[in-house]
Formats: sequence, C-alpha cells, structure tokens
Amino acid sequence: MAIQEEITTLNNELKQRKTQSKVLKDIILRIMESNNVAKINVSKGAVIHKTREVTEKLSNTFMLKHFKEFFNGDEERALALVNYLDDNRNSITKHDLKLHIPRMSGADD
Repeated sequence: MAIQEEITTLNNELKQRKTQSKVLKDIILRIMESNNVAKINVSKGAVIHKTREVTEKLSNTFMLKHFKEFFNGDEERALALVNYLDDNRNSITKHDLKLHIPRMSGADD
C-alpha cells in the first residue's frame, strides 16, 4: 500500500512536469517557427525542430465517416460494418490491485 501511495504521488508530479514541459515546448516551437530556426545549440547538445506525419486513430466516428463515403452514402451499411468490427474485437482480461482510500465526508465541501 505504501508503494502504491508513492507511485500515485510520483505520477501526479510526473503529470505536472509533463504539462509544464508541453507548455515550454510549445513556446520554444513557436519562437523557432516564427524565426525560421531549425536548430538551437544548448550546453547539453542541440534542440532540433523535427516534423513527422502521424495517422489518425481508427475511432468508430472515423470509421463510420469513411465507410459511409466508401459505400456511396449508405449510412446503414457503414454503421453495420462499424458495429460488426466493434462486436468482433477481442477483449483481454487483466488483473490488478488498486488501493481505494475512502473520502472523508465534508472534506471538499
């Protein structure tokens, strides 16, 4: 239980640092783009502006939109295919232990 509490604390700190890092990256990226800079030398190496293409995730909304387009506007067939894929996805059961700490009534009031 003590280890789980420590993990929770560390995860909260990690989340804060990731948020702060994202804000700083966005600021630096805007500065680099507005000044047409691809590389900034720093004491530990260099900050390099990279771009990469990523694909959109295959959500049900995405699939429905494109299946409908594929089936020439036939939303019924598109929806049937989305439902078929959703119904036939494999599910995996994972087991875990989690500490539940009951909230004290009135603590957040």
